[in-house]
Amino acid sequence: MIVLRQVLGRQLSWKSLSCAAALLVGGPAALADVSDFSIDAEESRASSTAAADDQYWDALELTAYDVDCATCASPVAAASDAATQMTGDWLGLRSNLESVGWKFILFNTQFYQGVSSGGQEQEWEYGGKLDYLVRLDGAKSGLWQGFFADFHAETRYGDDVNGVDGLLAPSNIVMAFPDPDAHVTSITGLKLTQAVSENLAFYAGKINTLQEYPLKYSPGMEGNLPGLAGFMNASLVFNPIVARTIPYSAAGVGTALMAGGVPYFTLTAFDPRERATEGMDDLYAEGVVLVPDFVVRTNLLDHPGVINFGGTYSNAEYRSVEPAAYLSMPPEVVAAGGPVENQSWALYSNFYQSVWVDPTVEHRSWGFFGQFGVSDGNPNPVGFVANGGIGGRSMLAGRTLDTFGLGYFYLGLSDEFKTLTQAIFPQQDEQGFEAFYNFAVTPWCRLTYDFQVANPSTVAYDTVILNGLRLQMIF
Repeated sequence: MIVLRQVLGRQLSWKSLSCAAALLVGGPAALADVSDFSIDAEESRASSTAAADDQYWDALELTAYDVDCATCASPVAAASDAATQMTGDWLGLRSNLESVGWKFILFNTQFYQGVSSGGQEQEWEYGGKLDYLVRLDGAKSGLWQGFFADFHAETRYGDDVNGVDGLLAPSNIVMAFPDPDAHVTSITGLKLTQAVSENLAFYAGKINTLQEYPLKYSPGMEGNLPGLAGFMNASLVFNPIVARTIPYSAAGVGTALMAGGVPYFTLTAFDPRERATEGMDDLYAEGVVLVPDFVVRTNLLDHPGVINFGGTYSNAEYRSVEPAAYLSMPPEVVAAGGPVENQSWALYSNFYQSVWVDPTVEHRSWGFFGQFGVSDGNPNPVGFVANGGIGGRSMLAGRTLDTFGLGYFYLGLSDEFKTLTQAIFPQQDEQGFEAFYNFAVTPWCRLTYDFQVANPSTVAYDTVILNGLRLQMIF
C-alpha cells in the first residue's frame, strides 16, 4: 500500500509529481502512510509548487494529524536544521547536500523499561536503537525526474523486556529488530521509486514494513518512525492480523494508481522471507505475498480522516506456531511443531478521524483511530484483531510539540492455535491498554513516559504491568 502527500495546485507537473513520488511507500496497512494525510485547503493553494517540493523533508513535525500537511507551516517553520537537529547545519554542509538531492537523518532512541508486576519475570532493562536514514532525490541530484531512493540502516544495542513480559505482542516492538537477541547493525530498507506519469508509479527493493506503516497515531520528528515516537506495544504500532505473512524487512515490488496526486489503490508483491539481517538472494524461492490495498479520504464535518482497507494472501508454507517478525512466540509453543499449511490470508481495515483541530495551528490536532482484521486462523495464530484509541498533539498551552496516546488492543487467538498449544503451553486471547505522554524537551529531543497493562496470551502468566521511559534525539 502506498500513500503520497497531496500535490499543490490545480495542475500537476513533473516537479509536483516528484514531490508526490517522494512519499511513495510499499506494502499493506503495514506499509503506507495513510494517516499522514493531506486535505485540500484553499489558503494552501497559494503556496508555491517549488516550496511544496521541499516541504516533506524540510518541515518538522508534519505527520499523522497534519491538515494539508504538505503545505502547512511547521510550529518551527522558520527554524533551520540547526534548531531542529542536534548537530545543526554542519557549517553549511547539510543544507548544501540537501540542495543537490541528499538528505541525512540519524535517530538515537534509548529505552529504560521494566515489568513491575506479573508477566514471566519482574526486571528492568536498558537498550536502544540507532536509525540511519538517507534519501536521494533524483531530479535535484541531476539524475532524472520522478526518481527517489530511500535507505534505512539500524543498530540495536542493549537489552529489553520483550522476552520476559509474557506477551505475544511485544511491549517494545522496535527492540525486536533487526535481531531480537543480538547487538547488530543491518540494512533493513533500500527502496527505489519511479513515477512514470501523474497517475502511475512503481517501486521495488528491500522494504522496511514498520517504517512505512500507515497509522502513525502520534506525530514525531522527521520520518516519524513507528514505535520510536508514539505507542510501543506491537498491537498499537502495527496491525498484528498481517503478522503471519508480512516480514519486517522484505524484498518487494509494487505499483500505485493515483488520482490528483494521491494514491487510491496499490498492489505489492513481497517475498515472504525475513531479510532484516540477510541479503537479497533466492528471491521468491519460498513463494509470494500479494497485498492489494485501498485508501479512502474523508472530511466528516470538516474534520479530515482516512479509511484504509485491504488484505494479504501468501502461497508460502507456514506453521501456526512458528516465529513471526511482529509476534513474540513462546519457545515452548515453537517447539510444539504442528501441521504445515501451504497458504495464508488476512483482511484488515484501519481508520483515523480527527476530532479536534487547533484553529490557529492547523496541523495540531487529535482524534480517534482503529485497527481491525480477520484471518484464516491457521496458520495465522491471530484469528481477529480489534484495537482502538485516541492520540495526537497535546492541547496544553505552550506544549504544541507534545503528543499523547491512549489505546486498547485485543488479539483474538484462533481456536486451532489454542487447541494445538493446550497440552503443551496453553494460550488464550491477549488484551491490554497502553498510555503515553511524549514531552518535547527541545525541537530535536523527546522524552516519553509509557505505561502498559495487559492480560498475556500465556494462561500461566498473571496480568503484566509495565512502566518505561524513552529518550529520542535527532542529529
